[in-house]
Amino acid sequence: MADNVITFSVSLSAEEVLAIYRGEIRRVMVVSDTGLRIDINAQHFMNFTTRQGIHGRFRMVLDGNNRLVRMEKIG
Repeated sequence: MADNVITFSVSLSAEEVLAIYRGEIRRVMVVSDTGLRIDINAQHFMNFTTRQGIHGRFRMVLDGNNRLVRMEKIG
């Protein structure tokens, strides 16, 4: 099956990122550019952490079974 590509924006404050590290936040709800609501394991965002939090545009690639293949920051 073909990969499915979903793009979306994320804006998480430094305090929210700390809550992810502490395990207080486990899921992040995003809305794709097409309006699809997606519940993502917060750990997938940890590679994109800065002192200001996690901010930007992202591309998520899913396999034919809707499993995450990779997540990339695109802007």
